[in-house]
Amino acid sequence: MILIIARVVRMKKTHKLVSAFITLTVLASCSSSNDSTSTNESTTSTSTNSAVAELPVIAVTYSVLGDIVSQLVGDNATVSVVIPDGQDPHEFQPSAKDIETINNAAFVVSNGLEFEEGLEEVLENIADSGGNIFMVGDHITVRKIEDGDEHSDEHDDENEGDHHHGGGDPHLWLSPATMLEMLPALTTALSEATGADLSAEATDLTTKLQVLDGEVESIIKSLDECKLVSGHDEMGYFADRYGCEVIGVIIPSFTTTSEATAGELAELKKLVEQNKVPAIFTGLGVSPDTANQLAKELGVEAVTLSTHYLNDAANYQGFILNLTNQIAEALG
Repeated sequence: MILIIARVVRMKKTHKLVSAFITLTVLASCSSSNDSTSTNESTTSTSTNSAVAELPVIAVTYSVLGDIVSQLVGDNATVSVVIPDGQDPHEFQPSAKDIETINNAAFVVSNGLEFEEGLEEVLENIADSGGNIFMVGDHITVRKIEDGDEHSDEHDDENEGDHHHGGGDPHLWLSPATMLEMLPALTTALSEATGADLSAEATDLTTKLQVLDGEVESIIKSLDECKLVSGHDEMGYFADRYGCEVIGVIIPSFTTTSEATAGELAELKKLVEQNKVPAIFTGLGVSPDTANQLAKELGVEAVTLSTHYLNDAANYQGFILNLTNQIAEALG
């Protein structure tokens, strides 16, 4: 009996040892699995962050152009817009960080018609040193005014190296047709900068801009007439494309850094009265007090337009349609 009891006791002890061994093995296995999972997650996270970090950075000067670039490059690059949405690009002054962003970018996209006045020096330095920069104004039919006469200046490929476009209207984004004109060259430049084939994205964006152009034309054609008075000389490309007439401007200049004289405002009042214009349009860079007082004296409506930035529009297409619908509502 003693031997039997001893064996039973010994067997119970052995059973406990085996159970303990199995438990330790399972715990070790779980720990190893957790470590492996943690390691895999860490590796995946590091890999993802590394992939994002390795994407080329495309610096674009302002948001409207930035959206066009974003629609083209998709996930093939990181697009960094320099001028914050809502700030007047004519008056924007860059910080040291803004200049660093531009200088360190793999590629830069700018207006090219002296639009971003505070950035002109850094942009010209990149262009003059042969840096990777795309100036939209080099790839469109530029609207110009010389000696009081409006005319278009056909883009001359032989002068592509000359980036000083004195007198050229920089508000080129206000016509989808002008964006379509520069799109092939921009696609080629961005494809080279990103190392990606962007032909499918370009085809898709081309279709969208063509549809947009037709929508704007249809809206404006629904008006009896389209006579515009704007904050400064910014609606030229839009007016030329869709058959509008620019009667006058509050600030007679391509830039909001200028000011109107009392004589110029008096002349504008006469033109508005003579043409029976129902509304005047204003926006960034134009004194609201001046616009409102002018509208009050004329007995017309003062309408604020977002012409220089997206203003919460989902994309360029939405931005243009918002602008067009505001114009049509005010003039209809």
